[in-house]
Amino acid sequence: MSTKMLVPGPTVGTKDTVTIHPGYEWINQLPDKKIYLALFQGWGDNKHSNYYQIQDLPEGYDYYILSFHLETVNLPWLVKQKVSGPIIVLVDGNQYNLNIPGVQFVSFYYWHYQLQKMQEWFGVEEKKLPTYKFSAVCNRITQSKVWITTKLLETARASSLIVLSNWLEGKNVHHWQETHNTTLDQLTQTFKEKYFGQEIKIDDFVNDTHNQQRITGNPWQPLYQDCAVNFTNESFHYSAMTNDFTINDGSRYIWPGPFLTEKTLKCILGATAFIPVGQFDTYRTLENLGLQFDYDFDTTWDRDSGNLSRAESTVNMIDVLDQYTPAELVSKTRASNEYNQNHVVSGKFFQQCDQKNQESIAQIFNLIS
Repeated sequence: MSTKMLVPGPTVGTKDTVTIHPGYEWINQLPDKKIYLALFQGWGDNKHSNYYQIQDLPEGYDYYILSFHLETVNLPWLVKQKVSGPIIVLVDGNQYNLNIPGVQFVSFYYWHYQLQKMQEWFGVEEKKLPTYKFSAVCNRITQSKVWITTKLLETARASSLIVLSNWLEGKNVHHWQETHNTTLDQLTQTFKEKYFGQEIKIDDFVNDTHNQQRITGNPWQPLYQDCAVNFTNESFHYSAMTNDFTINDGSRYIWPGPFLTEKTLKCILGATAFIPVGQFDTYRTLENLGLQFDYDFDTTWDRDSGNLSRAESTVNMIDVLDQYTPAELVSKTRASNEYNQNHVVSGKFFQQCDQKNQESIAQIFNLIS
């Protein structure tokens, strides 16, 4: 595994040539068929990434096994693949209703290996009573991060730890196109007028040298330990989608997920409550792996797959929670936070993820038998 990242880099080839990383030892037992493996794949367009440009799948194999863990499933690339053999895609989380001819999605978790690596790197500590109510990081500026960060800056700046970068690519904010959701569009306009181009720092973090999980994955930094609730500002926030690149015959579909990174995982290990700012269904998916989120406030909006309606609900949570002190917010979340941290540190989370993966491995072998 990489010494800088929580997830290994891409590896492609056959079972005799790919690098076998922890959790993928079953590859050695694959049947003697022509199987092409493309594991730990990404999108290949991140200027701050050391990952290569993702390559098209070669023709001539009986089966293809792909996995995505550091980045979300690359659907635009996946639907363009022109191979005759079935494609099996391993993904953290759930498939939902997505149907791509010739493609079979299988749940396969790598979150437990990431949390294990985080414990090796950073150890385990006890969370102290925080000074701040909220925290959020907006490093690579995206649409959902703009909304949350702006709302915090406008209504709870003094009680929030906020990091804001000026790293902007137009495609990540849809080139500022309106959503026709009044609340969200007003936040976007406020960001453009007041905060775009600013940098807000709380330490000496430098993107070009520090943007690696060996640094960013530390749960014991003030952003997580000196706040009661973290707004995760995940890397990807799209769930319910329509036919944007010839998929599902033009009908509405849900992007597989939820895609979670160290942004969420360090809240779990660090015993910090969090509000998911990303794909929908985060709480329920993690609950299915033994965690619990019986916070003393409403979390049902996380089950809303609509991207704009869920985003508006998430923004509104800032007003709901801002009426409480940091100590009161800790009181409303402490039981879950401590339970979740213990579930990870005790190894039970690893065991449950591994059990789910064993079931998925059996499914993979059935698909290629």
